[in-house]
Amino acid sequence: MKSTTLSKAGYTLYNIFVNFCMTLFIVSCSQISLSDQAPLPNSITYIKTIYFPVTPRIIRYCSFTNTFLVIDNIKNFLYRIDMQGKITQRIGEFGFEKGQFVHIADIAVDDFGNVFIVDDVENLIIQFDEFGQYVNSFSPMDIYEPKLIAVQNTGELLVYDSNTNQILCFSKNNSIRFRFGKFHLTNPSKICAAMDVNFIADTGNNTVFIIDTFGGLLSEIRPKNILVDMSSTKNFFFLLDTSSHLFVGRNTSSQLLDIGSLNTLSSMKKSQSLIALGTQIAIVDANMLYFFQLVTN
Repeated sequence: MKSTTLSKAGYTLYNIFVNFCMTLFIVSCSQISLSDQAPLPNSITYIKTIYFPVTPRIIRYCSFTNTFLVIDNIKNFLYRIDMQGKITQRIGEFGFEKGQFVHIADIAVDDFGNVFIVDDVENLIIQFDEFGQYVNSFSPMDIYEPKLIAVQNTGELLVYDSNTNQILCFSKNNSIRFRFGKFHLTNPSKICAAMDVNFIADTGNNTVFIIDTFGGLLSEIRPKNILVDMSSTKNFFFLLDTSSHLFVGRNTSSQLLDIGSLNTLSSMKKSQSLIALGTQIAIVDANMLYFFQLVTN
């Protein structure tokens, strides 16, 4: 009777073949990011409008709590506002003690709901948790006039210093990983961190710089009209210009698709800020927030 048992040499060759196939599969998959696989939205539809009790100067979306973090344009307060436009919390307060701030220049929120505030008067980064409770504060090294902040998915902070005209990446122990922008930036207005890349909106030269997670310049986007705002998700990058046209692209590409004018779909007068919410986008006009559904045909 013929044995079906593999010989020792045959078993070894079999294992080598299986391991080779698995390695090839892993390498192939590592070259295909989520943004390459996700279908690109090509149109939008209007959903609804909500009214805020304050006029936002800065607004960010917290996916962990499904709320908005809003800096009041008048009082410089930080509020948490829900999807119905109701204030549910005021985070922090004015002062010079722990958990207090003098002037908020920018805010960022990570995937776990942690909120990071830039106090450009006290030169501090102040962290609050998902419940709005004070966690920590520190003065970032080599930063003299902090103005912008973003959080990479690794938890590392990107901070723009207007004094040196650079964006510095800080690890969790407050050490500097890289610097970018000294010879590129003119007047940055926002930093967005995505899964594999970071976006920097520069209104001074009407350009969006795309850099990798090591500070290397990948490409530049120069819109035809004046840039108003930008926002990003894990898969896509969105750009809004002065003609209220919305553009979308994959986070791994500098090619943008015009998916329509927002003014023709709603009663918006002047779009001021853009917020990407995953399958939706929201536009700020004064104290109103317009919601649009992203459509993939």
